[in-house]
Amino acid sequence: MSIGIQALRSAGAATIALATVCTLTLGAAGSATADTGPVVANVAVDLPLPPGAVGSYPYEVNDNGVIVGYAVIDSVSRRLPIRWNADLSATVLPLLPGDQHGEAMAVSGDGTAVGFSGHRLVSWAPDGTVTLMQSLPGDFVASAYVREINRTGTAVGNTRTGTNGTVYRAVKWGPDGRAVQLAALSGDVESTALSVNSSGTVAGLSYSASGVARPVKWSPDGTPIALDPTSAYRNVWVRQINDAGTVLAGATPTGAANLPWRSVTWNADGTVTDLGRHSAAKAINASGTAVGHQLGQDNIDYTATRWSPDGTAATIGADYEYTTAVAVNDAGVSVGHTGQMVPSDTNRYALRWEPDGTLTELNVAPHGNSYALFVNNAGLTVGVRQVTNPTPTGFQHTAVIWRP
Repeated sequence: MSIGIQALRSAGAATIALATVCTLTLGAAGSATADTGPVVANVAVDLPLPPGAVGSYPYEVNDNGVIVGYAVIDSVSRRLPIRWNADLSATVLPLLPGDQHGEAMAVSGDGTAVGFSGHRLVSWAPDGTVTLMQSLPGDFVASAYVREINRTGTAVGNTRTGTNGTVYRAVKWGPDGRAVQLAALSGDVESTALSVNSSGTVAGLSYSASGVARPVKWSPDGTPIALDPTSAYRNVWVRQINDAGTVLAGATPTGAANLPWRSVTWNADGTVTDLGRHSAAKAINASGTAVGHQLGQDNIDYTATRWSPDGTAATIGADYEYTTAVAVNDAGVSVGHTGQMVPSDTNRYALRWEPDGTLTELNVAPHGNSYALFVNNAGLTVGVRQVTNPTPTGFQHTAVIWRP
């Protein structure tokens, strides 16, 4: 996948095979600078839209080039789940009876997608069969949310229970669709699962009764493990767990006043790497290379940055102003976007950085704002471009790809 989900059905799930699936063939220990200047190349290719669609948005791509997201179908911006196949044909995924809208949020290695039909959590098999995913006993109606699916079909997220659905419970859905609750840490009352790696290890947050969040990792058998047992950090938000078991998160050091938010990694061996003040890492690959951006001394400018596993930072976006990297594949290729080109420009540009720091501006046709969002392990980049004439409701994007 693009350094990002899957779930199937269970005995208690309702499976509806619809034959009318629509397919369209159309802490920085040191610092370094790795910029070599931009190379203009790689014109974007629009992903095909179903009849009546006015825009689209991608949520994830797997390593086989299958992309999922949604298409905006009419003037009221009704969303329908869509899967773009490796040959770029588009399949509008079916909804459960009675539902009018939906979104495909993530995709596994075999092309199984998970997302929403109306407000209900569902999965779609590679043949388009839609399945209502299992809930936990006592769940609040239509309260489930899926965050991620791994290559082999394990999905994670949360459901809600209690009065008005105010209590969050972390959940893991296996490839068989069975929902398993992931327990909060001892003494805590709520939890949410945010990321899962290929072995089924899950990372997320555990909450106290007063709402204090603690980072947690659940082993494949569901045992919760505290990542920060000494509470060295606060205001934690977990972003991702990689296949080596390293958890990337954002946090603020506890204790001293006026310490800025930064990114940290909790490594599989129990050590912690602080990526430095004002670091904002967005993604991490299997070898532990993280990418994101670093806030400047003025607390306004930010520059795309790559961190090695030991926390050493390398600036990769200094040719532009306001750059950030948002995804990185296992080969070290990263993608992102910029705000303005130096000295000034009103357009935003999708960008791609090679492992050696070579920077490529990813063009769109017609030229305009673009954002690269994902890159898979085959080097396929997926993102969006801004449409020339926004819809009456203001929707302004259509999904695009850039080939390697």
